Amino acid sequence: MIAATVLIGCSGTAVHMPDAGAIPIPTLQTLPSDLSRSPQLRALQPRDTAGLEISSESAAAELLPAALTALRASADAPTKLSRLAIYSDSVDFTYEQNGINGRSVSAVYRPGQEMNFATPTYDDSATFEIDAIEPKVPAALVEAIERQVPNGKVTNLDLNVSSSYGFGLVWNIDVEDARGSLANVFATLDGAIVAVDMS
Repeated sequence: MIAATVLIGCSGTAVHMPDAGAIPIPTLQTLPSDLSRSPQLRALQPRDTAGLEISSESAAAELLPAALTALRASADAPTKLSRLAIYSDSVDFTYEQNGINGRSVSAVYRPGQEMNFATPTYDDSATFEIDAIEPKVPAALVEAIERQVPNGKVTNLDLNVSSSYGFGLVWNIDVEDARGSLANVFATLDGAIVAVDMS
């Protein structure tokens, strides 16, 4: 009875809504100009390694701009990738040869060497636009994470749909210390940290 009375009393009230797009879409990720100031990285805590030295080397993310240039200059010059992985000495690409779905090629870039292309194999993994990649972001992420964990290293960065775990297309970043695997950090293509998974 009370609810009915309230509804009757409000029947003449006009409701005004803002125009579409007038309110910015909220986001949970913050993107500071210096990625080491990302508040999400506070969840990434160094462990006691008793002064032991880590044997792994940092991923060579600074190679990505040159690797992308070399790939674009190749005979195939793909516009989409199914995987991009950055290791300590190489940048690895996987893509559909000549844009043919299921016909997958791997290409490996190492500085000072010609790009190495593997024999095509079958793979129908989801692809993403190569132009979506921000070439300088991975190096900034490596620097930010290693500043947060001074006794650790980012050992590789992987970009593919299947290892993005529902976050959209994100970098899946392995972090190790002298005790082994420490964490996986997930970051968007512009460098916003979306999750830190401590091992």
